[in-house]
Amino acid sequence: MARFRQVAAAFLLLLFAAGTALAGGEFSLTILHTNDIHAHLASFDAYGAFCSKEKDAAGKCLGGAARLATAVARERAKGGNFLLLDAGDQFQGTLFFTKYKGQVCAFFMNRLGYDAMALGNHEFDDGPGTLANFIRSLKFPLLAANVDVEHSPELKGLVAPYVVREVAGHKVGIIGATQPKADRISSPGPNVSFPAFLPSMQKAVEALTAQGVDVIIALSHAGLSGDKKLAASVPGIDVIVGGHSHVLLGNGFSEAVGPCPLAVNGPDGGKAYIVTAGYWGRYLGVLHVDFDAAGRVARAFGNPVPLDAAVPEDRATLAEVERFAAPLAAYRKTAIGRAETPVGASMCRQEECAGGDLMAEALLAGGRTRGAVAGIYNGGGVRAGIAPGEITLGDVLTAFPFPNTLVVATLSGEDLLAVLEHGVSAVGLHEGSGRFPQVAGIRFAYDLTRPVGKRVTAVEVADADGRFALLDPKADYRLALTDFMFRGGDGYAMFGKKARDVEGDGDPTADLAAAWIRAHSPLKIELDERITASGVQ
Repeated sequence: MARFRQVAAAFLLLLFAAGTALAGGEFSLTILHTNDIHAHLASFDAYGAFCSKEKDAAGKCLGGAARLATAVARERAKGGNFLLLDAGDQFQGTLFFTKYKGQVCAFFMNRLGYDAMALGNHEFDDGPGTLANFIRSLKFPLLAANVDVEHSPELKGLVAPYVVREVAGHKVGIIGATQPKADRISSPGPNVSFPAFLPSMQKAVEALTAQGVDVIIALSHAGLSGDKKLAASVPGIDVIVGGHSHVLLGNGFSEAVGPCPLAVNGPDGGKAYIVTAGYWGRYLGVLHVDFDAAGRVARAFGNPVPLDAAVPEDRATLAEVERFAAPLAAYRKTAIGRAETPVGASMCRQEECAGGDLMAEALLAGGRTRGAVAGIYNGGGVRAGIAPGEITLGDVLTAFPFPNTLVVATLSGEDLLAVLEHGVSAVGLHEGSGRFPQVAGIRFAYDLTRPVGKRVTAVEVADADGRFALLDPKADYRLALTDFMFRGGDGYAMFGKKARDVEGDGDPTADLAAAWIRAHSPLKIELDERITASGVQ
């Protein structure tokens, strides 16, 4: 029994030490973190759509600002030193953004008491003006060391590379990093530039070190692969709080792609500890870090907290969510059809998915009057699935939230093959890629064992009557796509360089999807192997 009491006392002492300043200049810090919430401010179901009262009663609702508020309060109640950080992409994904743009996101982030946020690529989706209004509404800094906004009239002076916080008598530097490809996958405008990622982070670390900062956190929207490169390339970074990849680092979770934290050896012989908490606010990331007197990491441990039915919603925050949600009822309640089977979205960045089939078919239907014989849609544009039952306009706007419009253009068969090769070039990466091509009027196969650029093994394209024939490299094909892809989004630069006879009258893609659903209701989308892969492990 005495031995048990000794062990128990030691354990309690360890817990106490994890949340308080230690002797001799040592101290501990708890980092609470979120990323890629994408305006999921109300609780949602497994498909990412608004959660009904029936599903709530059945314990099937996840996330939301009110549940996050409870989880954050519980962690803070344990005492100690805390930072609450967000790794970007608060924008885009639900009707809250459609109606309020960034203002409602700022409201809840201020209410929760965030200390800093990284600039995500989706913060640029509605242009620099909307982003500027969002930043001005924040009570904490928006950070990105690898962006230059000094020539942007709207954003000049609003984005800082880093901020220094005083924690238990120690200077803690927080450096922001946006997605290095933001200029290609979003809409920052012509006056915003993106200096090279790693040199920009190195410069920021050196500037903080010169100020006597001994603890450095990188708040990064570079994706997990980018964060690993950052950890291995730039010395002096202790912790990397990541976003963009929509993956989870955790212990004991089946969906996790690695442990929490993930330790990566740095170029100076030290280690950087990487954490990331999935997407949509389904988890609150929690990392405890003990630092020695020199500011080096002595121990790092933690695990994300699932924001499921076990975490009750904070009533006061929920009331605010409901206040903002009330005007959205008209969007949500407009019925446009029914689904007999789920319209899935989970694998759209890696393989054919029902949500991708739907939008590609909708684009093709909208483009037929302009001669389109095929449709192509980037899989990253499918942001949520649609559950069986009644389909509302709100479901469509949640699944396809981007303000994209229809473009119809002509490509040669050779250039269309290059488009498909680009689309499958990132398959095999654990986080997938938004560039993955969802198609209609096209059937193609690819082999993952072949090198990038030579993966596509067969392509068939339909004619105006729907009859498929092998791709002719020298023939012309009329394609329906989005203005985002035509502008080079997700790296599809070949459209802007090679497309001919381009037409675009501003038809919103969400309207095309709604029209297609009405015309084909009740939906029973079955994957038809229009895309087949070999060499998949």
